[in-house]
Amino acid sequence: MPPAEALVFIASKRTTSSRRRVLWRVSVEDAKKICSDRRTAGPSYMLCYSTENIDDPTSFVYVPDNGRHADVLREHQIRIIRDHTTSRPAATRRPR
Repeated sequence: MPPAEALVFIASKRTTSSRRRVLWRVSVEDAKKICSDRRTAGPSYMLCYSTENIDDPTSFVYVPDNGRHADVLREHQIRIIRDHTTSRPAATRRPR
């Protein structure tokens, strides 16, 4: 069974968006490593993760990673499953 997946998103004091700003899709284990690292939070933001609605694009939008947390990703050997540069798979048509 593949590992459970999560979206790592930016929670910010200054932004009230109706959709979460997602940086990466990773395993839940990797999301916990990222979000518990003290370097992924500042005075006005923090990185959080969610396992809910991760396949619903109306709940989130992928945003570019500015490289601020590259050291965290490298040191924890994070494997990115999807980011803003990953092409989205074609939608599957649901039977009526």
